[in-house]
Amino acid sequence: MERWAEALAVDRQYGAGAAEFIAGRVKDLAIKGDEAGVMRWLAIADCLDVLAAGGTIQ
Repeated sequence: MERWAEALAVDRQYGAGAAEFIAGRVKDLAIKGDEAGVMRWLAIADCLDVLAAGGTIQ
């Protein structure tokens, strides 16, 4: 449930630029070798995609 809340927060803060923001975070964390951080942000991106497609939080 935490990732859904994070996706909503990113959407509220960045709006149309949310996906770009997440991509930047993933890139930065990947460069640093933070695999757990990359996985976290990819999960947030998945939640954001569902929300953008009109899905619901499950």
